[in-house]
Amino acid sequence: MTGAVWDAYWSSLPAEPGAALWDSPPRLTAARHLPLLRAHADLSLPLVDVGCGSGRQTQWLAHHVPQVVGVDIAEAAVELAAASHPAPNVTYRRADLLDEGAAASLRAEFGAVNVYLRGVLHQLAPNDRRTMLRSIRTLLGPAGVLFAQELTERTGWYLAELLAGGEHLPKAAGLAAHFGFGARIAPAHDGRLRLLFEHNGYDVVADGDIALHTTEHTCDGRPLELPTRYLLARASERASGTHVPRP
Repeated sequence: MTGAVWDAYWSSLPAEPGAALWDSPPRLTAARHLPLLRAHADLSLPLVDVGCGSGRQTQWLAHHVPQVVGVDIAEAAVELAAASHPAPNVTYRRADLLDEGAAASLRAEFGAVNVYLRGVLHQLAPNDRRTMLRSIRTLLGPAGVLFAQELTERTGWYLAELLAGGEHLPKAAGLAAHFGFGARIAPAHDGRLRLLFEHNGYDVVADGDIALHTTEHTCDGRPLELPTRYLLARASERASGTHVPRP
């Protein structure tokens, strides 16, 4: 999707935390992801939060790593993040990582980094996913580790069943109407996210099921949690372009 589409989305939202479906409190999100990343990554490296949105997770992560760069395709999201979730060691940037030159520029500026990627790939067409994964390999270099949380087909089925059953989920329904959330082709069949990365130049070091905690509630008052997958990976030494000299 284009930056203009996401600019319109972020511009339409209230500024308070949790306005977006996925903008859950960090204790339910980044705080549960960081131990998974810590088990495999050097957290002294900078961290790039790709698709940072409001910056809510970005700011929390900045308390645990020395430098964080929040990147989003939407200028409106970057402006919101800078205003609502600043930190001394956080930089927010508008960047489209489907432009591999943008990834190269970030790599030249910050060196090898770890990457936090939550719910981005399912928004992209298959060819764009491959481009995004090449850009992320550039960011990782030989030392960085990627944490990714992604929707699978099971996520879409689960959400479609809830909406068809009459659940009042205005945030999810709005995303479904405007972006095809829950209806677009997911990055992989359930349990096969690993293959997507392995076929695109990554060595996967861990993966598994994980819930996506949302800011919406079901009719009986329960917080809506969506089934998703997580994955941790490094750029494969066999991948072309992996051996990028440190700046």
